[in-house]
Amino acid sequence: MYRYLLYLTLFIYVHVVKSNAAITPAQKAMIQSKLLSSGLECIKDHPLSISDISTLRKKMIPNNKNARCFANCLFKKTGIMDDMGKLNPTGAHDSAVKIFKNSEEHLSKVDGIIEECSFVNDQSTGDDMDCERAKMVFECLVQHAPKFDLDIDF
Repeated sequence: MYRYLLYLTLFIYVHVVKSNAAITPAQKAMIQSKLLSSGLECIKDHPLSISDISTLRKKMIPNNKNARCFANCLFKKTGIMDDMGKLNPTGAHDSAVKIFKNSEEHLSKVDGIIEECSFVNDQSTGDDMDCERAKMVFECLVQHAPKFDLDIDF
């Protein structure tokens, strides 16, 4: 289960920070460490089935509240979404800076995809936990990742 969680969390985050430029082993280790610790915290409150994880690995979000809320929790813990449940350009950039430091190419691509997906902040969700918005963020990141060379498969 932890292996699947690691793949899932790495998949989600890498859609925001990965580009064609090589990620060093040290950068991968930093990403994995952050995602694993965040994912383990999130899965306690938002358990995922093996089927949910498999669906997420296929770049789709399962049609259940736990999966949406897991994504919300993970996005908040990694800075992609803020505490108000909105896509957070500053937080996403700051998280990317911690990993990629001086790589303007990576940082520019992260900023670009976040800007592309910023429309989700204007969408009404009717969800006080912001899990629906996390679903929208996930779907937007997956849809636009190839355009920014941020696509990756697991």
